[in-house]
Amino acid sequence: MAGSSVPREARALHLAVADWLMPAREGEPDPADRWHASGQEDNAAAFSLFLDRLRETENFEKDAGFKAQISSWLALLAEDDVLRAKTFAMATEATSSCQDRVTLALHQMKNVQLVHNAEKGVYDNNLPGLVSTGREMFRMEMLERIAREKVRTLALVDEIEVYLAYQNKLKESLELTSVTAEMRFFGVSGVTASDLRSAERQVKAAENSEFSEWLLQWGPLHSVLERKEPERFNALREKQISDYEHTYQMLSDTELKPSGLVGNTDADRTIGVRAMESAKKEFLNGLRPLVEEMLGSYLKVKARWRLN
Repeated sequence: MAGSSVPREARALHLAVADWLMPAREGEPDPADRWHASGQEDNAAAFSLFLDRLRETENFEKDAGFKAQISSWLALLAEDDVLRAKTFAMATEATSSCQDRVTLALHQMKNVQLVHNAEKGVYDNNLPGLVSTGREMFRMEMLERIAREKVRTLALVDEIEVYLAYQNKLKESLELTSVTAEMRFFGVSGVTASDLRSAERQVKAAENSEFSEWLLQWGPLHSVLERKEPERFNALREKQISDYEHTYQMLSDTELKPSGLVGNTDADRTIGVRAMESAKKEFLNGLRPLVEEMLGSYLKVKARWRLN
């Protein structure tokens, strides 16, 4: 529930981290020592509070493997300055309310990690892994959309509980690796067993029919393509810019000039949006053969899920 938590002072970051790590063996350096410098980074205090609040969640209390999961995650953060900065920034709002808010924030941080890994090249030589990560991001996006619609039908409910309920309760059936196993306040989420069955079916049906098109616009895929096929990808990007300029000029000449609207800010913005959408559509159409060539064997199964 989203009542404000009792304000507390953040501990030094390395102390908060140390509570999640295995003690050092005799003669070895303390693994938390490397976090001293990170404690001076932006939003380090917020992340320290976040780690302490994680120890109050249902997952810490009931999931025997949870501490090891967080320890492994912290080891990855220690090695990646960019991911650590992104994660620290997300912690600023993560402790503003209840334990389930902390859990939902952890899910969001783990999703950022998955996308970050794809963007930086972790999957460049593991294309099945790239597709699997994309599928999970698609499912999470669909669940957020469903949860958003559910929130609109409820009165006096904490939307955090609604979003978390769908993620938590469909973790296994939708194979959501970034989602934890427990939440505290499912009973007040307003999400029913029927809602969950419907959501599972919606997500699976959407993935079967829409995932390949969704994947075309996924930013991390573009990063992989730019590294693996730079000439072809950059040619498509240059064409996108050219298409935008051409379409914008055409719309200006055929619609704005006859109406005396050249220089009108709102009219310029309107045709700019239309030109951008047209150029993006052509870019994605041009990208499709490249994606099919690179990932086709991993996308051939049209029905990822069997629906009864």
